[in-house]
Amino acid sequence: MLILIEALAAASAAAAFIHAYLYAPLLFWPLVSLVLSAAVLAALSPLAVSRRMTFLAHAQGHSILTAALAAAIAAAAAAQSLASPLFYLATLLFIIVLNLLVLFTESLGFRKDVATGVVMSFQLTASVVLLYVIRSLYATALDPLSIITGEYVLITPRDVLIQAPLLFASALFPLFYGVKYLYAAVDEIFAQSIGINTKLLDRLFVVAMSLAVAGSVYALGSLMPAVLLVLPGAAASRYSHRLTEQIPVSVSLAVLSAAAAHFLYTILPWLWPSAALGLALLVLLVAAQPLRNK
Repeated sequence: MLILIEALAAASAAAAFIHAYLYAPLLFWPLVSLVLSAAVLAALSPLAVSRRMTFLAHAQGHSILTAALAAAIAAAAAAQSLASPLFYLATLLFIIVLNLLVLFTESLGFRKDVATGVVMSFQLTASVVLLYVIRSLYATALDPLSIITGEYVLITPRDVLIQAPLLFASALFPLFYGVKYLYAAVDEIFAQSIGINTKLLDRLFVVAMSLAVAGSVYALGSLMPAVLLVLPGAAASRYSHRLTEQIPVSVSLAVLSAAAAHFLYTILPWLWPSAALGLALLVLLVAAQPLRNK
């Protein structure tokens, strides 16, 4: 099953890139950004699912929105656009702070879900304040809707070069610690007994997740990265129960969905690519069980 999914994903991605390059050149670099973002986020997804951090992963939608709004205000104040390095770096900084704030709140004695809920409440309040600041002071310079949906069709090679270091840094965690983190999720006590520092890995995972969502926010917007942190891993767990296959299956499903999103967008221009990506992942998730039963 793994080889079949990987081959299908590779063929679909190649077809999408060829189509974009030859017939829709304006969508070529946006597609590159979409595939890179989807692949890195999907590599982290099985880790969130296995470690039971899906609530925190879905909370990224709130974290990204709050962080992106704050970063957009900082960029506007410095007369920079949402495609500037300042916006990416400020978004990353705010996301890391908000994510680590969840771990800090948990250390105060709250359960993980309660700690996440407390921080989400703060983020929602802050988002309302930041939206009002944008409307009052930067209405002509910033469009809050673009922060939510992303600026897919405006992505250039320069934007891909800016996001690439963040995505690369994020991919290092699943590359070097992914399988170890998955096994720690299965038996944390045993993992600790053989010297695996699960608390340190949790913090590194949060940083990796922050890097990935910050690097993908311009392409995917502030909401869809949270979807890509959950759905690919959930679908991968239905296609294969082997821990060592979770990450490659998850990445393959995300790449396959990104290719499908490209073709859907060219046929249905009103269906935004990040939304089409989420729909494709949902279809693959629903189709997983019948395929495994054959």
